[in-house]
Amino acid sequence: MMQLETLWKERAGAFWKIALRYFRLIGNSSFLFTLVLTLIFGAYYYSELLKVLPESFPGLAVITVIAAVTVVRTPLRFFLSEADLVFMLPAENRLHGYFRKSLLYSFGLQVFITVVVMTILAPLYQHEMSAGTPYYVFVIIVLIALKGVNVIMKWMELHLPAHQTSWLYTMVRLFTTMLLTYLLLAQASWIFVTLSCLILVAILFLFFLPLQRKYAIKWEKLLVLDEQQSMKFYRTANLFTDVPKLKQSVKQRRTLSSIAEKLLPTNNVYETLYQKAFIRSNEYLGIYFRLWLLGLVVIAFVPGVTGKVVGTALIIYLTAVQLRTLFPHYQAHVMVKLYPLSDKEQVIAFRALLIRLLGAQAVTFAVLSFVLSFDIGSAGLILIVGAAAVAVATSRNSTGKQKI
Repeated sequence: MMQLETLWKERAGAFWKIALRYFRLIGNSSFLFTLVLTLIFGAYYYSELLKVLPESFPGLAVITVIAAVTVVRTPLRFFLSEADLVFMLPAENRLHGYFRKSLLYSFGLQVFITVVVMTILAPLYQHEMSAGTPYYVFVIIVLIALKGVNVIMKWMELHLPAHQTSWLYTMVRLFTTMLLTYLLLAQASWIFVTLSCLILVAILFLFFLPLQRKYAIKWEKLLVLDEQQSMKFYRTANLFTDVPKLKQSVKQRRTLSSIAEKLLPTNNVYETLYQKAFIRSNEYLGIYFRLWLLGLVVIAFVPGVTGKVVGTALIIYLTAVQLRTLFPHYQAHVMVKLYPLSDKEQVIAFRALLIRLLGAQAVTFAVLSFVLSFDIGSAGLILIVGAAAVAVATSRNSTGKQKI
């Protein structure tokens, strides 16, 4: 019994012991400097953008959607292992304290994220509603409480069997959370706010609580969620050092691979391998397109040529940093080592792929700038700075990593 009481603390402590080592490597790198520079850039042009927002801009709706999605998104962490399917399953009735600590831990992390997001949205809210700071702090406190309710709902939702989808329950959580969030932000009558709270409580007891009473804990589902959370952290740490525990998720994407082979023919084995790894891996392709879209947003909405130029350079550099983990992607593949190719050819192939990907970003940023402003000088400057950023990002040694 004593082991079960201390098990969660031991496992969480073991994880954070490893995590702190990776955080130390991240802190010693240039990533934090780039992040701080990006935050300063974003904060300055965020304030400038608020000055030129049209009166028709649906600022309250944007805040509501972002805040509601932040509250509803509740990744949970349980620190489970595959052996628990055998050894902890018989003791399931005595693990209420273990799972309670996991939910409190997940809630604590999500509170931090919620506060950060709402702090970022504060200037936009003040611009839209001209509300006082005390009221906005009250809204944040209510959203934190709402986050706790969503954590409980998510835990009950995880009891659903595999043949039942959870999307309906998620949509119910999203709708009720968005309704209450909008009423709070719009400073609606307390009658409507109270009614929305009563609706949320009724949904909790009538739709979600029966799931926990009817179904047992789905250990396989919890293990999958735990692994997903671990891999998110390890993928970030892998930008700075080799992480042995990192696992990659791969999809075939035959259509996209076929199009890439026709539009971007490769000359050697490593170019082909890296191109296929980039397309088929969720991590690389997803990161690249998210940063690409972010860059397009910067070009479209950041006022002034200087902001667009700086934003272009930062996005290209951050993309290069994120794609750095693609280089050792085939390091653990024994068959690749059999190819009669030198390490220099591998570096050249990886650099060629980076130039293509980063160059595509620079070109599209310049084209979008020209389409929106018809100013060939600004578009040319963005293209030149983008090309310079590509040259810097691909000339440095992007394969070296620190040792843990």
